[in-house]
Amino acid sequence: MNIIGKRKTYLFVSGLLVVLSIISLLINGLKLSIDFTGGSRLEIASNSGEKIIKESEIDKAYASQNIKISSIQDTDEGYRISSSEISKEKKKEILNELDARELGFEVLGPTIGSETRDKAITAVFFAIIAITIYIAIAFFRSGGVISSWKLGASAIIALVHDVVITLGFFSLFGLLFDVQVDALFVTAILTIMGFSVHDTIVVFDRIRENIANNVKRFSFEELVNNSINETIGRSLNTSVTVLFVLFAMALFGGESIRWFVIAFIIGVIAGTYSSIFVASPILVIWHNWDRKKIKTLKR
Repeated sequence: MNIIGKRKTYLFVSGLLVVLSIISLLINGLKLSIDFTGGSRLEIASNSGEKIIKESEIDKAYASQNIKISSIQDTDEGYRISSSEISKEKKKEILNELDARELGFEVLGPTIGSETRDKAITAVFFAIIAITIYIAIAFFRSGGVISSWKLGASAIIALVHDVVITLGFFSLFGLLFDVQVDALFVTAILTIMGFSVHDTIVVFDRIRENIANNVKRFSFEELVNNSINETIGRSLNTSVTVLFVLFAMALFGGESIRWFVIAFIIGVIAGTYSSIFVASPILVIWHNWDRKKIKTLKR
């Protein structure tokens, strides 16, 4: 399979998805949960023991107390309602009006929400830096054909591709299905980053081996293409196995983790694609560009 020969097509598809994701993020943004904005989360169930409370009744009960609802999620027993901050007195009034019992209640102030958001951004930033340094060190000896830092940078570009596409999908989910981004979503993003880099490293490690053994027999493009063909079966088999588990979790794992799993599914699909069709082609383009620049300077 001549993947590198069709690199422009694959990179065009990736670039288009990234651009559409960025446009969606700029237009729709992400719907942030109270984990980031601050507020209250109340979990309720009907006193009758059956799930007979209607969402319209919840809307009415909260409106009567001048409380803004962010989201209403179904649970096995009742509902989980995220809203602006609720006092104990207003919570009691809402429960009485709905004839419901409290299953759980938590309050997050705006300061805590802001700190959570800042920590999430910091965690993602430091993860990217750490991954770049790790790859550069791990591939320090790459036969002098390609810089280890270029390997690291190519892996990070693929990683950013996966994260942006996942964020783009969730900006659409927020618009269409009122899905909110919470602290668990940040965990999904960090997990996606780890999976994406792991898959890319498998391909890059084979590139390094082929450079060491066959650099005099093949061009760099051929070495990279051969490396992809040698590892593509492993990458696809690993990803498909993971997706089987994730789909089962999405279907039967319950509402509380469903969107976390969906985020991971999107990330695994994007990560598998980027490891094969983004990271390695970028490496070849970068290598060819450097060679042309060197030839120009020699003239």
